[in-house]
Amino acid sequence: MRLVWKSLKILSFATAILVIGSFLTVWIFSLYRPAIQKSDAIIVLGAAINTPALYNRTLEGLQLYQQGKAPVLILSGGRISNEDISEAQYMQKVINKNSSTSVATILDQDSHTTYENIEDAKADDPSAKSVIIVSDNFHLARGVLVAERAGFHPVSWSSPDESAYKKSELAFYFFRETMALISYIPKLIFG
Repeated sequence: MRLVWKSLKILSFATAILVIGSFLTVWIFSLYRPAIQKSDAIIVLGAAINTPALYNRTLEGLQLYQQGKAPVLILSGGRISNEDISEAQYMQKVINKNSSTSVATILDQDSHTTYENIEDAKADDPSAKSVIIVSDNFHLARGVLVAERAGFHPVSWSSPDESAYKKSELAFYFFRETMALISYIPKLIFG
């Protein structure tokens, strides 16, 4: 019985360390902003269509593109249902509405997870070595770590202003991203 309690204590301690470490990783990436280097591509990570998250991410990516930070925008995200357009198509519509000039884009309409977003971006533009990841603050850690694991280097990142979210929503999203990052640990280690 003593061995069981000791094992439970060790397991609880290890779980606490894993959760705290993952939360700190998500939080640090949300705060730190590297200087945006000119890169081979800007990858805008998907979110549900018709949401402030996807709209604002798209505008952030467009702004970086218009500043000359990369020659192409990779818009990533598939369909949530057969009745909807893909996240990538939605982003293309936002760009067309907000840009008076032509924008070089690659639409990745098959991905449904952050991991697939990055892997498909690598396949869609094999010449891209350096990238800028665009997502919300709370989602940056996972996107950047997967991009680095996929072989992109250097990886810069940017995000839109968080003002579209209530504090309670941000708390939920930071918690969700902490759990998502934990679930990605095997992919980050083993690919």
